[in-house]
Amino acid sequence: MIFLLVWLLLIGYAVYLAPGSGANNPVFPELLNGNIGDIDPLVLAVFNSLGIFPLVFLTLLLLNDRMRWPAWPFALLSFGIGAFSLLLYFAFGIRKPEKKLRTPRWLVRFLRSRFWLIVLIIMWAGNWLTLLQGFSFADYVDYFFASSLVSVMSVDWLVLYGLSIYTVHRFYPGARYKGLAWIPIIGPVLVLLVNRPLLKHQK
Repeated sequence: MIFLLVWLLLIGYAVYLAPGSGANNPVFPELLNGNIGDIDPLVLAVFNSLGIFPLVFLTLLLLNDRMRWPAWPFALLSFGIGAFSLLLYFAFGIRKPEKKLRTPRWLVRFLRSRFWLIVLIIMWAGNWLTLLQGFSFADYVDYFFASSLVSVMSVDWLVLYGLSIYTVHRFYPGARYKGLAWIPIIGPVLVLLVNRPLLKHQK
């Protein structure tokens, strides 16, 4: 029920409570026009990370896709609507794990490969290196209250962060160094990387 409640709260926030204007959004036009230099680097890094988070969830969920509902539709939808799709999966679909793993073996081998996990780490590092240009928390707060896009994506980011920690502890209770999952975005990938021998024995 907690996931359903969070889903309802997230929808309520996005529709009724998020500050900022949708009509005169100061961020969205710049993104559409490719004027990323006019956006604060922290805002841009958070926005880009919402494209990396779904890759992390795609990896985690497809490696464990044996639950009541197939995970791949929700993982794919998360590229467009983030936590809005994943919360429904965790609310209703993550039950009765008796089913055989749905993910093809070749895809399982790829997703748990050192190559793929390192690719995710490089993407994460490249995104956050943009912060070296300089950023301002004060500017981010201004964007948060001026732009509904930034408001919603910030809350979405926090929900995805919490879900990523839960997912690691749910699927890998015996993994070593599970505390790494608390590192935003890339933590679950690091857990997978240091536990690759454990992944190889998954059926």
